[in-house]
Parts: sequence; C-alpha cells; structure tokens
Amino acid sequence: MNEKQYVTVGPGGDLIINFVYEPPPPPEFRLYYDDKGNVLFYSGEKPEGNYIVVDTQTFAEARMDVKVINGEIIHNSNITKIYKLKPTTEGTLTYIDDISLIIDDKDLEGTYWNFDEKEIIRE
Repeated sequence: MNEKQYVTVGPGGDLIINFVYEPPPPPEFRLYYDDKGNVLFYSGEKPEGNYIVVDTQTFAEARMDVKVINGEIIHNSNITKIYKLKPTTEGTLTYIDDISLIIDDKDLEGTYWNFDEKEIIRE
C-alpha cells in the first residue's frame, strides 16, 4: 500500500495517528518501434529500445498498422508507397528484351531487377 503514517499529539496529550494515502504514479504506456518506424509492440513495462509514450486509448487499440515518424504516430492511410523496378546486379533475372519473362537458368544472359520502394507521407 502507498500509505504514510503520521503521528501527532492532539489536545489533551492524546496521540493521533493519521494515514495519508498516496496513489501510485499513473502508468506509462509505450509504443516500441524499429529504425524504420514500424511498430514492434506496445508495453506498460520499460524494456530498452526506441519508444514513444502513448495515451490509454492508443495503448488499448494497440494498432500495428501505424508508423512512428519524428516521434509521432502516422496512420497508414496517410502514407503512399511507390514501387519502381530498377535494374540491379542481383534480384530477379529476366530476358533483356522482355522483363515480363523470368529466367530460371542463371547461365543465360539477362537483366536483374529489384523493387525500389519510396514512401510519401501526406500531412
């Protein structure tokens, strides 16, 4: 219990014992995220890692479909992802003349492709 006991002397010399209840500090709810801002987990504990303090409602919702950017929660409806195929030195091998045809044989000549991803955040 979070009680403190105070003893005072009352009128007539009687000892008076006062109990004062002190509520515990409010819990701190945290949202932990990785270096890209993806949610890892929510916790009332205090493990190490990147986190922001969230309110009770956000903690109760425990949404995994949000991102943390500059210390703020951004809902994915405000994030647009753009994917672009770019030629690379590794990735998916396709014919030089037709990138819609994938080559399984690595000995054949072709072009390697990978996705380049970009996120645009709307305010």
